[in-house]
Amino acid sequence: MKKAKEFAQKTAGEVFSLDKEQEVKKQTSEDLAIGEQEKIVLNIGRSKKKIGLHKKEGVEKTGNFLLDTYKKINDAIINLNKVKLPVKATFFRLLAVMVDAGIPIIRSLHTLAEQNKKSPKFQRIITEMAYKIEEGESLSGAMDQYQDVFTEAEIGMIRSGEVSGHLNEILRNLARDTEKNSKTVSKVKGALTYPAVVLVILFIVLFLMMVMVIPQITKLFTQTGNKLPTITQVVINISDFLRNNVLFIIGGIITFGVAFSVWTKTKAGKYYWHAFLLHMPIIGILVKKSTLAQFARTLGNLLGSGVSIIQSMGIISNAMKNEVYKRKIKFAGDDLRGGIPLAETLQNYKYFPVMFVNMIEVGEQTAQLESVCMRLAEFYDEQVDLAVKGLTKVIEPIIMIFVGATVGGLVAAIMLPIMSLATVAGGI
Repeated sequence: MKKAKEFAQKTAGEVFSLDKEQEVKKQTSEDLAIGEQEKIVLNIGRSKKKIGLHKKEGVEKTGNFLLDTYKKINDAIINLNKVKLPVKATFFRLLAVMVDAGIPIIRSLHTLAEQNKKSPKFQRIITEMAYKIEEGESLSGAMDQYQDVFTEAEIGMIRSGEVSGHLNEILRNLARDTEKNSKTVSKVKGALTYPAVVLVILFIVLFLMMVMVIPQITKLFTQTGNKLPTITQVVINISDFLRNNVLFIIGGIITFGVAFSVWTKTKAGKYYWHAFLLHMPIIGILVKKSTLAQFARTLGNLLGSGVSIIQSMGIISNAMKNEVYKRKIKFAGDDLRGGIPLAETLQNYKYFPVMFVNMIEVGEQTAQLESVCMRLAEFYDEQVDLAVKGLTKVIEPIIMIFVGATVGGLVAAIMLPIMSLATVAGGI
């Protein structure tokens, strides 16, 4: 508690010391940070004249059954793809550059569609958005029709930017925060992918050895009639079980995988699975800190965009991927409508640390909640980085020990009877 208060006082002091001159310098440095790719796209946007403004893309029938079927299948595959966060971050940044330069939204979107040929789904969405705007829809309204790509928080910020006339600033903020979220997600996935891949490969190799290799060696051992070592007998028994039930085991694994996938997509299943992840020893820390960073950053951005705190909590509750936090934030939003301060309602939930709640309380009391939230987001981003590094250091030796023990046990089970046979042969 003492450390939390010291952190709150220190950070609050830093927040209040920001003056207009620092904000101007920050904006100037962001403007100067435009990369070569953005300059190229900007030039294209300026020089391009009506880029297909009256031609809508789509799957057209040719009359050839095979060709039309191929196009339909290809179209379905494209729709199943997901738009990656780095691609979306680049879209926001380049659109901000074009809006800053005074290029119309429709022309900007058509130009960006041409730049996203490597992401066919996103290219199609951007083009369709351009036509919707051409028909009288707003940018936020067009984005709202693609909620599988654009989150409710992003749409809300764009809508507030359109109303306030600060769309370029909102787009820059979205680009920056999408890039941060992308880096955080990639770090967490990277830390968990290595052990998962190693374990999957290990189990596949062991399964193949048990089903195909061990039975061949077992014939040699059983011909002698000698009593086999305990570890060898255990390996043989496991091999016999796997070989006799291989179809049942594979079917069981597939059935379990499908059932688990369906269960986690249900409301109750998703909640309990996310709660389980939060309570896992190492993964839980990563999930909790990355979720807190996302919550703080999104709240700070929405407040900075002019969205009320009650509306912000509603938007965030729908945008959160973790079902546990989604429910807690929704309840907190309901309490806010009843006049209860945010810090007071968050302290009732164990998933929000004391330090986090104290900082929110400081922000509310000093009318600096937006700045405090952004500082909290930066703090938890750093905590995620430290947790990922710690996880990597811990997991690598554990994986090495597990793999070594497994392989060593299998080698011992094979070599002990062979050594025993060699000893008997040497005695003869």
